[in-house]
Amino acid sequence: MNEFDELLRSEVNRRAFLTRMSAAGLGAAAVALLAGCGGGSGTLVTPGAPTPTPGTSFFDATNFPGVVGRNYNEVVLNFALTLEILEADLYRQALNLASGRALTAALDTNPPASGSLGGYSQKVGSGSIASNLVFPAFLYLVQYSYVETAHRDFLRVVLASLGAPVVQPNPKGYTTGLTSSASLSDILKVLLIAEEEGTRAYHGAAGFMTDSTLLTNAAAIYSTECRHSAAVQYVLGNDPGPAFQAGDKNITGTVGPNPAPYSNNTFEYLRDPKQVLQDVQPFVVK
Repeated sequence: MNEFDELLRSEVNRRAFLTRMSAAGLGAAAVALLAGCGGGSGTLVTPGAPTPTPGTSFFDATNFPGVVGRNYNEVVLNFALTLEILEADLYRQALNLASGRALTAALDTNPPASGSLGGYSQKVGSGSIASNLVFPAFLYLVQYSYVETAHRDFLRVVLASLGAPVVQPNPKGYTTGLTSSASLSDILKVLLIAEEEGTRAYHGAAGFMTDSTLLTNAAAIYSTECRHSAAVQYVLGNDPGPAFQAGDKNITGTVGPNPAPYSNNTFEYLRDPKQVLQDVQPFVVK
């Protein structure tokens, strides 16, 4: 029995799942999912791209190297899940480091209420964060750790509901590259790299999806990732808008800053899925 079947059979599990997803901004998507919405097998019609046969094993080695699925919708969801597994673990490790816990410790079972730190408290220096932003900075770290975990679990359930292959975590785990001397600002700067990559990843992969319901679900996560990135930028003293980074594509699909009259803060940048998978390799333990 897969995770989706367990949710359908257990009212307690279903209620707990909906509560967690609502806290992560995915309440409506989760309700629709459990009601049986979603799950298409459409194929992408893109010049020069391979067209998968629905119901067969498929992956696009050019655009999504190593990411499995029976069609593009499933491939994109597994691509997203690959990144959410990574982000969830980076946040878990970062929160443990910032709160003086063992890096291997799991998140506390019950997510803290909105605006609450729950059982967590800051045990590291604040670094370069302004004094009036230290509490919200640590609060974001706590709250976003649970949101990223919810994103991961939501995508797993979506894929299970489709009967799709589900990507598994890297067997050797993931690393932030941080040491015990890291400050809160050091920690958030590392997480910001992952957040910025995540926003570009969802934007870059969205065009491959053909099921509108699944695309809406992915867009709900994308919007949350954008808010995470902006909030972390803010507490670090940076412009919260999406600034151009080397390798970014702009709204015209060209590599480089957005063309005039669009400013950096008008439209999010994107990256090709293959580029994203390469970019996150420093976080993956070999």
